[in-house]
Formats: sequence, C-alpha cells, structure tokens
Amino acid sequence: MIRYRAFENRDPPGLAEIWRTQRPIRGRIQTVTPQTIEEHVLAKPWFDRHGLIVASEGARLVGFVHAGFGANCAHTEIDCTEGTSCLLLVAPHEARPMIAQELMAASENYLRQRGARQIYAGSQFPLNPFYLGMYGSSDVAGVLISNYGWVNLLKECGYQPKVRRVLAGRTLASFRPPVDRKQMQVRRKFKVADAAHALPDNWWDACVWALHEWTRFSLVLPGGGEPIVSAIFWDVEPLGRNWGVQTVGLVRLDDTPEARQEGLTTYLLAEALRQYQVAGYGQFEAQAAATDVSLRAIFVELGMNEYDEGVLWAKS
Repeated sequence: MIRYRAFENRDPPGLAEIWRTQRPIRGRIQTVTPQTIEEHVLAKPWFDRHGLIVASEGARLVGFVHAGFGANCAHTEIDCTEGTSCLLLVAPHEARPMIAQELMAASENYLRQRGARQIYAGSQFPLNPFYLGMYGSSDVAGVLISNYGWVNLLKECGYQPKVRRVLAGRTLASFRPPVDRKQMQVRRKFKVADAAHALPDNWWDACVWALHEWTRFSLVLPGGGEPIVSAIFWDVEPLGRNWGVQTVGLVRLDDTPEARQEGLTTYLLAEALRQYQVAGYGQFEAQAAATDVSLRAIFVELGMNEYDEGVLWAKS
C-alpha cells in the first residue's frame, strides 16, 4: 500500500535513491547524495517539510513531489498567493502513473492550503525556490521538455504552458570570438573591465544563490566609468561536475536593444568566454526566453546550440 506523508529527517537517503533511478537527461543531475539534498534544498530558509511530500511503500520511498513559493514583488519575503510544484520524481514501480498523479494532487492541496490562488508546475524565476544547480542549466528553467514523463502528466492534470525558456550551450575548447566589421568597431571604442565579484541586491536572490559566487564582466569606455553593458556569470554546480566538465553559466544580462543591435552585447559575452576558456573552463551554458529573438540570435553568433526547453506550466 502506498502512503503519502510530509518529509521527515530520515528521508534524504531515500530521496537520493529515487533520484538515482531516473532516466538520465542532460538537465537533471544524476549523481545525488543526501548531502547534496541537505545543502541545496533542505537548508533554504523557506523550506517547509510539509511541502516536500513523499510516497512510501512500507519503509521504502518510491516517489516525492516538492512544492514551494516565490518572493513578493520587492523580493523581501515569501508570497504564498502563487505556488508551484518544483519537482516530481517517482522510482520505477508498477503503480508509477498512479503515484505520480496522487503526488501532484497532494502538492496542489498543500499549495492551496497555504493560500495559493494560482498554481504552477516547474521551478522558474520568479517561482524558483529550489533545485538551482541540480535541475536546468545556467538557472532553473521550469519543467524540461526532455523530462517527457512529467510533461505528459501535467497535460493530463490540466496544466497549460505559460512561460518557455530555451537552453543553449557550447564547448569552449574551440571557441573563437566572432570577427566582423561591427565587432572591430566595438573593440576600438570600448574595453572590457576587469572581472569583479558581484553580490545579489535583495534577500530572495541572496538566499537562492547562497552557495554560489557571481562574477561580473562589464563593457566600459577606454577611460572607465559606468558600465554600458554588463553580464554576471557563475560556476554551474553541481551540474557541471555531473557533466564532467568545468562549466560557466550566464546568470544575468544588463543591456539594451540598441546595445545588441550595435554588437556590444556580443562583444562582451565573447570576451568573457575567451577569458573563461583561458582559465580552463570547458563549457558555457545560457538561457533565453523563447520570445527573446535578439538574444537567441546572439547565441547563434557565439556558436551555441539550443538543446532543450524549460516551461513554467499553469494550472487551468
């Protein structure tokens, strides 16, 4: 008989074992330990054991779903009016479809009881409380299309795609910055300032990214001054370790449509990648909204390939 209950302190080894039984997909870490779960999930200040619902058969855990919330508009505290099922995993079992459906129902009930008026599925900003570095790529991206078992379940449960993000990446071993007339003009007019440590500017980001350091690259005038374009990067961990290559990911891009059109954004990103290549990094990962045509075009200029898509799903 399958029983559903809230997380207990003895559960991390069982959760890690469920994770290890999953079909390998690029955007989901495969080698998970109880310590990984402790550090990246349970240690978050907003963790609520009642939101992590496990399915057990006797003493054995056979599945779990994890529900949570995002921050308010000021990013100063949790907002429970919108909630999401961040992740759902079920071990191979003859009753797997039933267990998955009942876990989704339990997650929805938890979110409603906490005050959610709109329910989603997938961890994607601004509903990104858990699983950074464990699911997605350069950021959590929602439910990956390659995770087709969960995608099919969401369709059956009445969810609709709301926000789509494309995942793109490339190896850095053969990277060469693009060279054309526009890039040469940018090189003559601007310079890339020395990489600098960056800090989150609000409580929510500070907690989400607590285990990771940010590095900012900025494009400035030759004499210095305020950045014209800037980009923040991080070491994608533990996913990069799972891929077996030191990986850098794009966190945030502060630019303008004019900067993209004039080649400034391309130049800044290319120079950052060149420096990471020299430092020994082997992979670059980034994401863009599916509707962000100009950024996706820059990814093409940088020789990146789009290999998956993440979707934030909304309950009808």
